[in-house]
Amino acid sequence: MSHRGLILLVLTGIALFATAYLISVVVSELLCQNREAAIQIALLRHQADEEAAGQRRKELLLILPAYNEGENLPGLLKQLKEAGVGETADLLVIDDGSADRTYEQAKLLGCGCIRAIFHLGYGSALQMGYQYAARKGYRYVIQMDSDGQHDPCNVEALYRALREPDADGRLPDIVLGSRFLPGGQSFPIPWVKLLAIRLFRLALQGMVGQRITDPTTGLQGLSARTIAFYAGYGNFDSQYPDANMLLQMLLRGFRVREIPAVMHGRRLGKSMHSGLRPLAYLFHMAFSMPAVYIRETLLRRGQDGGAQDL
Repeated sequence: MSHRGLILLVLTGIALFATAYLISVVVSELLCQNREAAIQIALLRHQADEEAAGQRRKELLLILPAYNEGENLPGLLKQLKEAGVGETADLLVIDDGSADRTYEQAKLLGCGCIRAIFHLGYGSALQMGYQYAARKGYRYVIQMDSDGQHDPCNVEALYRALREPDADGRLPDIVLGSRFLPGGQSFPIPWVKLLAIRLFRLALQGMVGQRITDPTTGLQGLSARTIAFYAGYGNFDSQYPDANMLLQMLLRGFRVREIPAVMHGRRLGKSMHSGLRPLAYLFHMAFSMPAVYIRETLLRRGQDGGAQDL
């Protein structure tokens, strides 16, 4: 094959990948509108239940997104209770249209639960929790998985870190629980996920100059500023909220801090990262992170140019 033919083949491949990504973005936007409507319906239904119960609130909300976690949820909620988490935080399970008894288990164990009318996806389940927290005026949110991978001991550590200023007296906007920092504990990670973690770590350091050891962690603590931003329409990736969201927040000036975290392997049920999903996730991030970087850079330049015109 000639050099010209090889160049043409490479350009064709890039064009096909770019076209596929653009199509996925358009489809994602259409689906996002449906998800937003479903989120509002679920929140309204839960609001009616709350008003009837007359519940009081703390300043910290613990969000537990769950999809078919009926087997894992009772054990996790028991551990959270034994760790005294209920004394400092309100617990909220986001049942993402589960086909098992996730919702019934949460209610049976006395935990608040918002139930989606159909399966929305992990990102939309999280945003449902953010919107709830923003409307109810919570100062802090901690999110952790419902499959038992995130140890309950992390809740107090994240809550403390959210309220501790750094050397310059500034509070963090996002606190990440990292399994890779000294003092953290992890479990065997599939090679695709481990490769993604290393690539995203390098990408973040190259794009924003900050080293994040665990850019794919789902164990996070959020400030009121971050909660309000994530609750806004279009501000949060409803499909794959991961390193792309960290990149967006760092580029927008949000302060991100990491602390060691204790994590375990999944006990029961099926992981959302099984099958071909890790490859689809890696493909999405490969386009999403550069797109986020370009978008945020252009927005910042536009804002700087507008300020100069004034």
